[in-house]
Amino acid sequence: MSTVEAHGDLADGEAVPGAGAGQGVVAVYREPYGPVHVCGASGLRGVALEEFGPVSEPVPYRGRKGIITYWPVATREQTVVCGSLRQWRLAVELDFEPAWAAFSAGPVELRWRAGGRLRRWRPDFVARTAAGVREVLVLKPPGRESLPASRLEVLEEVARAAGWRVRQVREPAGVRGRNLGWLAGYRFPEGDQEGQGRALLEAFREPAGLRAGVAASGLDELMGLDLAYRMLWQRRLLFDIARPLLPDAVAWTA
Repeated sequence: MSTVEAHGDLADGEAVPGAGAGQGVVAVYREPYGPVHVCGASGLRGVALEEFGPVSEPVPYRGRKGIITYWPVATREQTVVCGSLRQWRLAVELDFEPAWAAFSAGPVELRWRAGGRLRRWRPDFVARTAAGVREVLVLKPPGRESLPASRLEVLEEVARAAGWRVRQVREPAGVRGRNLGWLAGYRFPEGDQEGQGRALLEAFREPAGLRAGVAASGLDELMGLDLAYRMLWQRRLLFDIARPLLPDAVAWTA
């Protein structure tokens, strides 16, 4: 990969020459604790952006107040910086789903010229699947089924050059979103729970309500429910995520 260190903002109109898909598009990213790099679209091939932080602190809504959240990932020593609540909700889902091995919000900024103006855009997430496939995930605009065609065309050109897959998604909402938000509070283990965990796994070998299963395990109800929620996040216990996760929700051993 050919990159150059950038010690400031990319000058308006600067472009990386090259042939093929993504020509004229400049990509800007920052390695952890390292310099900012600037490259063409093909220079992104093989770069582990899902392990990097944002190029700079995100601005959730240009010219308006917004909410920036910091999401400590459950399975990695990484904190993902989200520039909106929509990004945060998707980060929760990516952390919960075992199909995703690593992800980062806005780790690359794309710059190109259109209509005589410099355009800048950070796709919402770059993620790596458990199978090793790198994907760029973008949130669909509210009430619409796709990104604007001009922006999607640029992204698809860059993705072809970088070897990415493009996926347009929506953040989890409704019952699913509420369930994930609740379980997220239990995503980190506490203390030595292995023996108690085995008791719960045995109690839930047949589907049972959470409280009933905890009672059958012999554990204290509050302590057992706390551990059951942690095991639901860990996928050691399973449940129907489309149903409200109440204390009597049915769970079973994975």
